[in-house]
Amino acid sequence: MAQFSVKLKNSFNHKGTRFEKGMEVELLSKQTSAPNLLSAGKQEITDAFQRKYGVTLEGVHISINYLEVTKL
Repeated sequence: MAQFSVKLKNSFNHKGTRFEKGMEVELLSKQTSAPNLLSAGKQEITDAFQRKYGVTLEGVHISINYLEVTKL
């Protein structure tokens, strides 16, 4: 298992919810690299944001364009 930090690069609104630049979650994943986390680990990222902030980050926003992923 690997530990990752996932942070929003920019602020945006989606379906009436405001997402602020810098919102960050840490998670453990079965994925071993950042690109794998962004493709196969989308649900893990969504769940982490839901747990920490109570917001649903849609799959369309789980990409290198919106997120900065760092392996810890």
